[in-house]
Amino acid sequence: MRRWLVDTNAGQALRFEPLLRSFFFWLMEPDELAAHLDRESASYRLLATTYREYADAKDCGEFGFNPQTQSLRVAVEAGARIYTALADWAQWAAERRRKQ
Repeated sequence: MRRWLVDTNAGQALRFEPLLRSFFFWLMEPDELAAHLDRESASYRLLATTYREYADAKDCGEFGFNPQTQSLRVAVEAGARIYTALADWAQWAAERRRKQ
């Protein structure tokens, strides 16, 4: 594990099904797409909130301050930020579609 963490150049490719699906939004009916994007935004927002709550608990020392907990805190922050960005993206896409 340590060798993988230190020596290996981890691949940077992000394979994320919701983004792949966005290439095919043109195949959906407008009302289907609007509902889909609204659900996506709400779902991502909920996940971001959950991750943020974990981060806040960790910052208050609820899980201690050992190195493992600090590493976990970094990962939780990434999750919160990623899901916030995805929620914002889905909301933006929904608003963009409504203007057309």
